[in-house]
Amino acid sequence: MRDLKQEEEKEVLKKLKFFIGDNVHRILSGEDKLFLHNQRVMLLSEKMRAATSMISRKNLIMAGTVIGRFTKGGSFRLGISSLNFLSQWAIHKIWIKNSAEMNYVYGNNSLKSHIFRSSEGIPINAGVFVFNQHDVPLGFGITALTPQGYSNAKGHALVLLRQSDTGEYLRNEEKV
Repeated sequence: MRDLKQEEEKEVLKKLKFFIGDNVHRILSGEDKLFLHNQRVMLLSEKMRAATSMISRKNLIMAGTVIGRFTKGGSFRLGISSLNFLSQWAIHKIWIKNSAEMNYVYGNNSLKSHIFRSSEGIPINAGVFVFNQHDVPLGFGITALTPQGYSNAKGHALVLLRQSDTGEYLRNEEKV
């Protein structure tokens, strides 16, 4: 486990800022820091890191909160394991109807007819957190319509592009 290089940290902060805005500084202002282990970015305290130093690299699977991972191409993707942790700082939120919840969790994008409500003024291509009607976080997504386009859209218009959802725990069990 090692500290992030400057380019890596920049990439992680860029992605976090896309979804939670300036709240990134709240996450990193405490004693927790970002570390890299086997292409996974983890948020943990220095005490926890010291405790894991006795575990061999091969045997250490994860520690702290896994924020995401770097792909082979070098880009950073938020992991579904950080959803509950990051959702408390969400700026843009979309709530999905109970009838469309399984459709989203199975890995599909969401249509206007699936949306229960959304926070005000979400711009196009903005990172959003997706919740069910009971405020349980379901995943991450990107909006596909402007606020004006949303109000004029028909029920079958694509509104939300799925990035990650809780169904990934089952679909990608060995990777998560």
